[in-house]
Amino acid sequence: MPWVPAGSRSAHRRPDRKDEYVSVTTRDSGGATAATGRTGGDRDPAIFGIRGLAALALLTVHVAMFSGLLGTKALGAPRPPSNFLGGFFVSGLPSFIGVFFVLPALYLYLPLARAIIAGRPRPPQGATMVRRLMRLLPAYYLMYLVVLVALNRDAIDGPWYVLRPLLLLQIYSPSPFAPHFINGMEVSWTVPSMVQWYLALPLIAWASHRFAARGATPVARARRLLLPVPVLIAIGVGWLFFVKGNGWDNRMVFWWPQGFAPTIGIGLGLAVLLALAQVSPGDTPRLLRFAALRPGLFWVAAVVVYLVNCARPFSVIGMDAIYSTSGLFMTYLMVALFGLFASLPLVSPGAARTRVVDAVLTARPVVHLGRVSYGVYLWHFAVMHFYLQPGAVFSGAVRPIRELYGTAGFWELETVTLLGAVLLATLSHRLVEQPLAARVDDLLARRRRPTPRPPALLRAPLLATATVEVLSGPQAGAAVAAAVTDRDAIQANLVDLERHLDRHLLAAAELTGESARRWAAARTDLAQLWTVYHAYSAVVDEAVRPFAGPGQPSAAELARVSALLDQASVVVTGPPPPLSRRRITDDGRVELTVAGAVARMDELFRGSPRW
Repeated sequence: MPWVPAGSRSAHRRPDRKDEYVSVTTRDSGGATAATGRTGGDRDPAIFGIRGLAALALLTVHVAMFSGLLGTKALGAPRPPSNFLGGFFVSGLPSFIGVFFVLPALYLYLPLARAIIAGRPRPPQGATMVRRLMRLLPAYYLMYLVVLVALNRDAIDGPWYVLRPLLLLQIYSPSPFAPHFINGMEVSWTVPSMVQWYLALPLIAWASHRFAARGATPVARARRLLLPVPVLIAIGVGWLFFVKGNGWDNRMVFWWPQGFAPTIGIGLGLAVLLALAQVSPGDTPRLLRFAALRPGLFWVAAVVVYLVNCARPFSVIGMDAIYSTSGLFMTYLMVALFGLFASLPLVSPGAARTRVVDAVLTARPVVHLGRVSYGVYLWHFAVMHFYLQPGAVFSGAVRPIRELYGTAGFWELETVTLLGAVLLATLSHRLVEQPLAARVDDLLARRRRPTPRPPALLRAPLLATATVEVLSGPQAGAAVAAAVTDRDAIQANLVDLERHLDRHLLAAAELTGESARRWAAARTDLAQLWTVYHAYSAVVDEAVRPFAGPGQPSAAELARVSALLDQASVVVTGPPPPLSRRRITDDGRVELTVAGAVARMDELFRGSPRW
């Protein structure tokens, strides 16, 4: 059972590696920001919360396997579950794995999809890839070093034994189609698969870009960009039948990168839908609108998927090594659907809160568990080994964990494993992962070359500093902070307005006559509001950038910030006015100051219907 980290970055704060998920604002290479979730802060604890529940579910399933709660047929004579009711409810928990693949794929692909749909060049992926690998590999290598010395030192038969996991080749070598489990890392064979997906997602965007760019509108480009989704789902299902047809009945082979393709495809598809909503809010897909208006229905659907998986149709409960084809297909389906239903209420723009779900997902222990969930995934098998055979750490005579089946009760092993894994994961997170990630961020910031500005900003008439009163450092900092505060308030009000209009449209009968005309005009004004907002927000982002890194802004940066805030730096592009009102030089561009953009948005906002 796998885990992968995921996330995106705040639009206006220095990256903090302890908080990987950013759901309110995200930024692409051009600096544009857009709403992607709830308002009221730049990190959504509920994203950490769903990760925390998924990590707990994963740990519980493995504890139930080896404590005997689930029973098994894989150790000779069939062994029934030690508690049928407990086994029933635990057997549905693998459904939670879906969020570990849907959300990472969504957040990793979102900047790429947003750029393509907006008709801009794809953002460079070098720094992003380095940060992702630094999130994944240091904790993995630390865990591997510990279990290699403590649990596998007597099994070392040469350099290749040590190098295979370091090179992420343990799932393919020495024999790719036979189990090769390392004590203490029985499930970490998913790490190589996810690293390969990290590399594959930018390639998928590159392969889709030319085809998608032929679309004349954001909607057309988004539809074309969805093409890989059914392809990935087909690859996953085809891999299942291919593996079964060749008799490779081995978990490790089933969950090679091809096995993750369906859930990765769902995450990719959600990224495209969300990117369309950010680029062209008036074209927000119906699925996202419905999830925002009725999040409770999606949580109910996720619970139904979990309960269906509890019954394990066409499959068997336990840790049996051989799955039926129909059982594996149901596993694919349940994992993918749960990932879809549990992710949509969390990422849909303007999604309403569900009180009970929100209370669970934002509880501090659950949020912390989510923040260290990668470490919990890495360490929980090692903790079971340390507890079930403590003397083996010193003697070197370590037994495979399957030989320790049933030597500890479920609640005993669950408590020890959870506490031990959370402790080790927290230490790893704070002492290794965060410091290394912060160091890498600083190095990347120092080596970062000036980011090319979007064409619209390059054409903005920002004049020499002689025509602008250059603000001092404190003055510029205060002005930028005020602009960020205004931007966040504007974003929240636009999301509320959009939800208000959506509710009335869904509740009303088919509109005709004057009502239809007024609502159409309201939707047009809302789309224009979002267009102005995105251009305005890009300028605010550029003004924030000199204050985001270490040290104080330079004189040139202060001059640039002063010009951005004082001159007509907000460039809004659109169709030219009607021919009867068009000037010979009109090309659809409108240049506004930051204050002018706020005034224009306020004018459109006040003119929108509120009943």
